[in-house]
Amino acid sequence: MGFFKKQFLDAIQWLDESSNTLVYMFPMEDQEIQSGAQLTVRPGQVAIFVDQGQIADVFGPGMYELTTANLPLLADLKHWSFGFKSPFKSDVYFLNMKEFLDNKWGTNNPIWIPDSQYGQVQVRAHGTYAFKIENPVVFFTQVAGTKSRYTLENIREQLRSFIINKFADIIGSLNVTVVQLASNYIEIGEALQDAVAESFKALGLTLTHFTISNIGLPEEIEKTLKDVTSMNMLGSIQNEKLSKIQILKQLDIMEQATKNPGMNSMTQSGMGLGMGMQMAKSFADNMNQMNNVGAQNGTPQQQAQATPQGAMITCKACGHSIPQGSKFCPECGAKVEAPTGKKFCSQCGNEVASGAKFCPQCGNKVS
Repeated sequence: MGFFKKQFLDAIQWLDESSNTLVYMFPMEDQEIQSGAQLTVRPGQVAIFVDQGQIADVFGPGMYELTTANLPLLADLKHWSFGFKSPFKSDVYFLNMKEFLDNKWGTNNPIWIPDSQYGQVQVRAHGTYAFKIENPVVFFTQVAGTKSRYTLENIREQLRSFIINKFADIIGSLNVTVVQLASNYIEIGEALQDAVAESFKALGLTLTHFTISNIGLPEEIEKTLKDVTSMNMLGSIQNEKLSKIQILKQLDIMEQATKNPGMNSMTQSGMGLGMGMQMAKSFADNMNQMNNVGAQNGTPQQQAQATPQGAMITCKACGHSIPQGSKFCPECGAKVEAPTGKKFCSQCGNEVASGAKFCPQCGNKVS
């Protein structure tokens, strides 16, 4: 003659072998929890005791011997005034508190966003996010309920809708054009994460990480942007080529100019390379500068020819030819006496006798 022996639980724990379970209900069936049973809550877990639909107790990571002292709320619900000796039944749920990484989000269909240039534009977007349970009691009561197992697949669509519903609003609030979208992924992602965080919090969750991988534009707009980019690149290349050609031409002119004996003296004085670079930037100004320097480095007769309108006189102390009107001779420093009614040839500076019509030295007509 056989008989049925009632089973009692003396160890309650959850060994999570999955990677997508948020809530796991410990299988009770007809088993009952006996006084002194061992509860093990591993790191990253929380255990919730539920009695007749009410949350009785919440246990964080650790090992517990189930007694009246460890189950004060449950003791009140069951009216254990003096502790419990007999087994009892209560539902035990384990919640996974770890961070769930690399969750994908994306638009199933194109969504409309405002744009200052095109008005309204349809775009597609996708990326990743991470989250974890922040408030186990809120998540259990608001989301998981009495399901024996609650996984990522049960909540993923709801979280994705939070993101998509905020996406168009965030793009509009940032006032970025479709052309600027690709260069503002980080700013858009941060703003979107802040906007979605409140919706996650209402479910007892926290959004720990959020990224935008891509925002796809309509094909015709992408083609237009590519064409504009190509034209800009081509224009930049052509401008660079023209600039190089112009510099080469200027350097060639300089090379030809330095073959001139008057200008070659400057190159020999160490000005060649520096003058070449300067001429590539401002060739015309340097040509004038070189002509002036050449005139200054010439002979006294060349200097007189460079300034034909300035009459020259001879220093009585050293015989050096100096411009008329000089007070001192630049060669010997002697004081130059002011002319007293004397005439000088404007061509060679030789003193001409009063009344003479031509210079006896060079034959120049004397005015």
